[in-house]
Amino acid sequence: MVDLRHSCTYSGSVRAHLLTDEALPGADEDAAGVLGEVAVVLDGAGVPQRFRAGCHHSVAWFSHTLAAHLLLRACDPARTLPEALAEAITAVRDLHADQCDLDAGSPSATVVAVRRCEDRLEHLVLCDSSVLLHHRDGTVRRITDDRVDHLVLADHSAPSVEAMRNAPGGFWLARHEPEAADEALTGSVPLADLRAVHLVSDGITRAIDRLGLHTPASLSETLLTAPEELLEQLRAAERALDPARRPRKIHDDATALTLRW
Repeated sequence: MVDLRHSCTYSGSVRAHLLTDEALPGADEDAAGVLGEVAVVLDGAGVPQRFRAGCHHSVAWFSHTLAAHLLLRACDPARTLPEALAEAITAVRDLHADQCDLDAGSPSATVVAVRRCEDRLEHLVLCDSSVLLHHRDGTVRRITDDRVDHLVLADHSAPSVEAMRNAPGGFWLARHEPEAADEALTGSVPLADLRAVHLVSDGITRAIDRLGLHTPASLSETLLTAPEELLEQLRAAERALDPARRPRKIHDDATALTLRW
């Protein structure tokens, strides 16, 4: 546990616990961080290289750089979370637009962010990473944008799905278009109602969606009480999948950032 007692917005303290496990050694495309009253988790989209051929930067570079810029901007309470994300996307785009042909394909990432504002917790979710709101009454609410899942379930080919990335009628994530931030799911809840909140990449929620190991409630409780056991359980279940049911990536980067006030 890390006790963070410095705030760029309001006084107070938050306990943050980071759980992360890379799918391949030295190639973690997830990014997570806490700064003041803001926490973020980004999941770099590991799409085939041909769909990001216009950029020579890695997916990890993009997700880590965008996370840093988002944390800094979201610490300003005068900005909404979508405004902070749009400005962060623009800043990262400007870092490499003169070196890369971004229209020919560039790295991208899903984004989840939360920010404490006085007695409320704001959230932002862009694409299929999730926020788990664990309420004091024991209920757990999962917030995720599942538009990409509907497209995949409809058996679209990879080029067709790629054509729907950041396009009307498709799905949205952070890439080089700042307008993607306007497509994020946003909201807020009273902080007093929460026992904890988890920001999780889909490498964690595949325990719900693909492997059937957990419900949102049991996943949240396990992250609070036995997070390392969750990773062991997750990786074992991935290895045990029938080859015919295995996803394109048997293992995925798995990141969970848990906050308690």
